[in-house]
Amino acid sequence: MDINTLLIYTQKAVSRLIDGWPFKIAVGGIVALVQFHLELLTLFALLIVIDLATKWVELSYNNIKTENYTPSLIDAIKAIPTAHRAGIISSRVMKTQFCGKIIVYCVIVIAGSIADEMTAHVHTGGMIMPLCVSYLAASELLSIIENLNDAGVSAVGGLVQLIKGRRIR
Repeated sequence: MDINTLLIYTQKAVSRLIDGWPFKIAVGGIVALVQFHLELLTLFALLIVIDLATKWVELSYNNIKTENYTPSLIDAIKAIPTAHRAGIISSRVMKTQFCGKIIVYCVIVIAGSIADEMTAHVHTGGMIMPLCVSYLAASELLSIIENLNDAGVSAVGGLVQLIKGRRIR
């Protein structure tokens, strides 16, 4: 590539960047304002996806487990399509659970954020939203660990008991 071609491509790139600049600045500003919330939503979605995936493994494990056969984690993962075909794993139910959890989590976090704003107005630092987020994240983590435990992953058995033993009573 010669210098003239490079210059032409550079001019085209700059021209595309300049086109619609007011819209691009507005969108960039909105994204910057909601960046924390989008990040939080994405992280919750990832936790829920992991929870649903481990639930699939658990359901698959219990589908192929017999008195004489205890499947490994890999066997349970490989048997997920079989469990799906048998109707034990339902995509419709999983989608409903995913959307329902996301909606509930968003409502709780928004309510916590409002409560934080209220406490900030009376000169007390907000602590309710972080508490809500931490509780919801810990609940998802416990669900993931329980799913793996129910899927025969012996390495997490002690962790389930430890977490359950540390719950606030």
